[in-house]
Amino acid sequence: MSEKQKYQLGQLKFTQEPLLPIFSETFDKKPWVYYGEANLMPQYLISRWNNSAIHKAIVVSKKEQIMGDGLVSLNNPMAAVNFINDAENVSDVMEKCALDLVLFGGFSLNIVWSRDRKSIAEIYHCDFSRVRSGKINQETDKIEKYYYCADWSNIKKFPVEEFDCFSQEDGDPSQIYYFKQYSPSNSYYPHPDYSGGLASIEIDVNIKEFHANNLKNGMLPSLWINMNNGIPGEEEQRLVTRGLESQFSSVNNAGRPIISFNESKELSPEITQIQTSANDGYYQAIYDDIIRSILSAHRISSGELFGISTANKLGSKDEITTHIEYIRKTVIMPYQKQLLGVFNKMVSLKFGVPTTFEIKPMSIYEAGDIVQNPLVTDTPTTSTQL
Repeated sequence: MSEKQKYQLGQLKFTQEPLLPIFSETFDKKPWVYYGEANLMPQYLISRWNNSAIHKAIVVSKKEQIMGDGLVSLNNPMAAVNFINDAENVSDVMEKCALDLVLFGGFSLNIVWSRDRKSIAEIYHCDFSRVRSGKINQETDKIEKYYYCADWSNIKKFPVEEFDCFSQEDGDPSQIYYFKQYSPSNSYYPHPDYSGGLASIEIDVNIKEFHANNLKNGMLPSLWINMNNGIPGEEEQRLVTRGLESQFSSVNNAGRPIISFNESKELSPEITQIQTSANDGYYQAIYDDIIRSILSAHRISSGELFGISTANKLGSKDEITTHIEYIRKTVIMPYQKQLLGVFNKMVSLKFGVPTTFEIKPMSIYEAGDIVQNPLVTDTPTTSTQL
């Protein structure tokens, strides 16, 4: 060590989250198209859904409202009751697809044909996050293959399975029906309709992590400890640093005193209190704007209807009814029509008779008199046969 060097600072390494993943369709030598640059865009969407309380509350509530008070079929009443696979009826499968549709902008089904190929034997939900699209056949201008993997981050351990695209005419008995909402410039994968709010969702998660890390790292960076008895070797520095971190970091150790054993007063460590920054207050100040951005991305006019407290409370009964009417007709019903269009076709092929489902609107009750809100007495959501 040179004579001019009078001090040395230890370094603490912190893991930094990468920037937001980009919605992209990346081509590689593999037969499937990458869903995002790392082929893990659905997994990223799942992680944000699991870690943002506001975002998750909206997605789950949307799914519940899409399913309403259940399915009925006037032209084939037993179709809503009978199983469409070994253990599930159409409502069970549709509910899973509804969550995928809201979270990813699409859903997929595993269709198993009967031996004579005249009807569908079984219909299963297929986890949308585990399905990747094959490349478009230039001759037919169609996607003919889809690929399934339990964990796309480790395809060596979890082999990729190939499936034919759904077809009533040819292909293997087990096929994948892949539904995606239209996204401009995208041929293979959808964008969820809340994609414009992903930056706000990311900030919401980071704010929670900021406060959590402050609690876990109770000692840092509130204290600056100067060891004034010379610069020890690298191994000794690591031992001292590790000892301080293990004793005084984490929420359980916050507020404990530091005890120093020194040969003399002149060799005692110098401990300086660092004033905490105002960053936590800054993040709190922008939190209301983050909530508004997430609600706007989901096309939610009032967070109160989804159990999210917002600064502007709902007003009169007429105003509440207006919000409910707006959300149901502009957000929920379009989802329902997309799901019904697919399931009407598939269940008709399974049972061999035309089957059209309707979704009973979710009952909304007023406080006090427990009277059903008039706005849900209109006709159920239906969809024409594909």
